[in-house]
Amino acid sequence: MNKRQDKEKSAIRQLPSQIMDLMLDVVLEIMGAKKGSIMLLDDKHQELTIRSARGLKNEIIQKTRVAFGHGISGKVAASGQAVFLRGNSGSSQAGILADDLVKPDIHASCVLPIRFQGRTLGTVSVNFEASGDAPHDYRDREHLVQNVISHFLEYFFRVSSLDSPDENSQVFMRNIFREYGTLREMRVVLDYVFQLVSDILGSDKKGAMILRKQTSDSPDMVLGYGFETKEYGEFWEKLLLQHEDAEDGSEESIRILKNEKCLLPPEIFPPDGFIIIVPLTFQGTLRGEILLLTEKEPVFGEDTRRAISLLCNTVAGNIGRDARGQKLQDFTLTDNLTGTYNYGLWWQRLHEEFSRARRVKESRISLIVFDVDRLTRFNRIHNSFKGDQLLRHVADRIKKCLRPIDIVGRIGGDEFGVALIGANKADALMVGERITQAIAGIAHEMGVEFSITMSGGMAGFPEDTESPEKLVEMAKTALVSAKIRGGNCIKLFEKLEE
Repeated sequence: MNKRQDKEKSAIRQLPSQIMDLMLDVVLEIMGAKKGSIMLLDDKHQELTIRSARGLKNEIIQKTRVAFGHGISGKVAASGQAVFLRGNSGSSQAGILADDLVKPDIHASCVLPIRFQGRTLGTVSVNFEASGDAPHDYRDREHLVQNVISHFLEYFFRVSSLDSPDENSQVFMRNIFREYGTLREMRVVLDYVFQLVSDILGSDKKGAMILRKQTSDSPDMVLGYGFETKEYGEFWEKLLLQHEDAEDGSEESIRILKNEKCLLPPEIFPPDGFIIIVPLTFQGTLRGEILLLTEKEPVFGEDTRRAISLLCNTVAGNIGRDARGQKLQDFTLTDNLTGTYNYGLWWQRLHEEFSRARRVKESRISLIVFDVDRLTRFNRIHNSFKGDQLLRHVADRIKKCLRPIDIVGRIGGDEFGVALIGANKADALMVGERITQAIAGIAHEMGVEFSITMSGGMAGFPEDTESPEKLVEMAKTALVSAKIRGGNCIKLFEKLEE
């Protein structure tokens, strides 16, 4: 191992805990989970130790040691292969046996190696309490997770040689915020566009979205909806070739193909079904395609075609990508689903306000982390698209209750962070209660039968902590207490909860 590799190995072991926690939070959000951990490899002792965790007891974090090549994480690190485990049957991948599964309360988990420049640095584990909690497109999400981890490490190593520690922190965090916002927003935007196009064309919400590399015609990313896309890579390649060989100028218009010509396996889609190809084209450049599968022959008029073309051209114009998918021009500052700050920019604004508050005597910041109660059940009853609608309504109600100087962002799947600048806890509690009351009428407005409520956890600067990271952690701890109490309330953080 050369000196540079030694330096990078040493640097990763010295990665600040708040950065490691942020990386884990990003991974968990992408995977749609609340529990997980990051383990790093100690070359000297050839063992992995937990460096960041969510949902694990402190004594477990401190005592856990996994030998390289043993246990689940040790075998994943040794093999360099990601594994998805369901139940207690083990996995032939990475040689994992049923005896390696030591936590019966975990019904499904995904364990990925942390690799950088061809070397294994550790593992990240994502745990689901129920098998049904695991996303059906977890393999696509693995790709995003690997990108996130690579970018975290890349930026960290890039700035670790700078002379000024303050500059290190600022540059590193700023780049992480930009990178995370991009990856997160890309998936949110594309998911929403897929659902919208499906609704307009009246097709089943099943298919794929393909993004193309700017440097070649080959696919850069394939996002699946309704089935695993990676298992049918040959099908997508053949379909794209058929699409490109067309000589009728149809690359810029919607096309309909019969499945019998595309040979999509019958267990996935019947031979007499239809495939709708919707191009994402901007200024004559094909940026990608939306592929919709439908069992009924689609019929739509010219007005529908024009509406779809306008929508997809707008989307394509805002997808500025390189091979890593690093840039979404208009989607990097706000969460496209809710219109609030995205996670990265919200963190950046919170840090800025803390820096300002520390310089001004008697400054206060109260933070409330809100969570929509029973959203999973709502999605199960009314479908996830209605769930997205609900989140947009909730965000609108929150924003109407705040002042221009306050900071609101979507910081989790159904979590909103609200930082009230200059407000003490008593004033903040009044605002929080006003917010919970404001969402009471959403169900009627949406035309659904469901009791829509929210829970909140509150902590304050400087009385509870002088650290923004700790403030968020305390607010989330109080949120858990509010949930335990039955939800539909706001709980203040208490020292006994630490």
